[in-house]
Amino acid sequence: MSRPNSQRDYSIYACRLLFWLFPYLLLLQGCNASFQRNRTEELSLSGLSRILVLPMDRASIQTRGQKAACNLSDVPSYVSPIPEKASEEMTRLLIYNLHEDKRFVFISRGRCLGLLNSIFARDIKASQLHLIQAFGREFNADAVLYGKIYRYEDRIGKKYGVKRPASVAFTLYLIRVRDGAVLWHNTFDETQQPLMKNLFKIRLYRKTGIHWLTARELADYGLTEATDELKGLLP
Repeated sequence: MSRPNSQRDYSIYACRLLFWLFPYLLLLQGCNASFQRNRTEELSLSGLSRILVLPMDRASIQTRGQKAACNLSDVPSYVSPIPEKASEEMTRLLIYNLHEDKRFVFISRGRCLGLLNSIFARDIKASQLHLIQAFGREFNADAVLYGKIYRYEDRIGKKYGVKRPASVAFTLYLIRVRDGAVLWHNTFDETQQPLMKNLFKIRLYRKTGIHWLTARELADYGLTEATDELKGLLP
């Protein structure tokens, strides 16, 4: 499977309407503390034979530097307005990194919208966590992989010279369907710096080469690191 890079490649998986509506639900419900439950516990990842992957969500904020409307955990250093293309590009990258592992399943756009309408018909004030669990139950999944983007700023400049480097922050959550427990999470919060100013980032440059990355390239690196960690923890 080649790396997707067009809208057509991911459209069957996208479900942007679901996440456009989430900020309004959060205003009604407030932050759902259930996301915090068991976050620091060592929970078993055994028995997860089917994991539903949702499209990447965008944190709801108004101005640069403002806190997200509902911080689930591990708040990044700063949060900025998220362009719509960020969720589209990062969803494609997430799918690419997981598509070879048959435990991960992806939701189609039509099925997503139909299920969303059905849930709202029963409970218009359903919380974000309950929506995620409902999607998992509909697909007979043991867990749901849910991602939230907090920052997606592209570089200003060229490959070998920038006025502003790319900056990306997101968190992935693995949520157990039966009780809403967060089994695993990984936060990536990175603003690219010159190698000589931060030798601890040598791993990044080994994988990407010594040049200024785009936001997409930086997000790809972060998602690859996170999904490799998750797959390594799954039995």
